[in-house]
Amino acid sequence: MKILSSLVLLAALIPPVVPAFAVSEGQTERVGAAFVLALGRAPAAGEIELWGKQEKMSVADLVARLPAQGESVVEKACADAFGRGPTEEERKAWAAGRPTYTALMKQHVQWLAGHPEEYAKVIGRAYQLVLGREVFDVELTYWQAQPPLSFALLNGCIENWARRNAPGLTVTSGRATISVNSEWLTAIRLSPAVAAEVRIAAKLFPAGDANLAAATGQNVIAAGAGGVDSAGGIHFVAAGK
Repeated sequence: MKILSSLVLLAALIPPVVPAFAVSEGQTERVGAAFVLALGRAPAAGEIELWGKQEKMSVADLVARLPAQGESVVEKACADAFGRGPTEEERKAWAAGRPTYTALMKQHVQWLAGHPEEYAKVIGRAYQLVLGREVFDVELTYWQAQPPLSFALLNGCIENWARRNAPGLTVTSGRATISVNSEWLTAIRLSPAVAAEVRIAAKLFPAGDANLAAATGQNVIAAGAGGVDSAGGIHFVAAGK
């Protein structure tokens, strides 16, 4: 009995084994969001641990400190914006200054707004990828009547519409909506507080009144996503898969 009591006492005195460093949930969100904003991808586990050690670093700090990846970011932004790879001329022009993924995506979406004929091609590529068919004229009219979306966001919207309307698919209508679980997106789910920080760091804000936008679910953070609803109202930052 004395031996048993001694063992219990000894076990109580031994501290539990814990990881050398545990990244807080909020900082994990910040690191994930920073990688999407800067590089257009989610961080690996080792990268979360490495960058998460700096608990006082904000999203803006993380984006500024992440090493630029030049041509890989150019390739990713072009694929996510247009659904194609860049030409050699585009690659050289866009790589100048080593911009972030988000900076390029903003530039590309703005360019699509002034080139409706090219945007129509992007819409067509999205329908071919997600639904395996050409876009109908009425669907093209629907998308062109709204602010342009990137190829990646169109994929998410079309996927969500198809799931909500299957099996009797109808013509695209209603509000553009994306799920955080879209198979076509890399999405980092965020708490409302971190989402607000991400928006400020990236200068990506919802369309119209911010409070009303949040209440109605306009919580997708990505270039051109100001008027897009998040399924279930979940806050998340997104890039293409």
